[in-house]
Amino acid sequence: MNNVMNRKSTKMVAAGLALTLAFTTVGAGTINADAAQTTKYVAKPQMVTAKSDVKVRAGESTKSKVLGILKKGEKVYFVKDDYGWSKVTYKGKTGYVGTRYLNIPGKQVDSKKAPVKKATPAKASTKKVTPTKKTTSKAQASKTVTAKTAVNVRASQSKTSKVLGVLKKGEKVTVVKESRGWSQVTYKGKTGYVATQFLSTK
Repeated sequence: MNNVMNRKSTKMVAAGLALTLAFTTVGAGTINADAAQTTKYVAKPQMVTAKSDVKVRAGESTKSKVLGILKKGEKVYFVKDDYGWSKVTYKGKTGYVGTRYLNIPGKQVDSKKAPVKKATPAKASTKKVTPTKKTTSKAQASKTVTAKTAVNVRASQSKTSKVLGVLKKGEKVTVVKESRGWSQVTYKGKTGYVATQFLSTK
């Protein structure tokens, strides 16, 4: 008889320990499980309440630094929500909390609409603004041209490159080829570059 009672009491103790561990695990999970969701709340900045204990992090990641822990029922100033992460003001600092752990009045937006924000047609348009017409070089034999005005002869096709000398107005020089608005010339036995707009074939 005593053996039967001992077995029953042992089972009851074991069951009690299992329940205790289960609640402990749930409690820990409440604090640690602050990952983002796939929905977004559209709500104005306001004071909100924590549904349960939750960590306040320095960034929108479960790996970011923990600034503190909001206790259940504690209020915090909500700034905005970004698909599962709420930006809040916590003890004078900017922090982030899993939105599902806050009582936030507002509408939910499906994450499927989010990719619309990622479209950046502006970048595509900037690629089109390439001076294709200017980049076309003229394939022709060397010729003699005249400087329309005083102009620098540079070491390369750049306005910031070294100045080899200055062509005076009316001075003649031999052009080897033209490319991207620059004329390659032979200047005092050296190869130099002059802005084509300042040269005339007349």
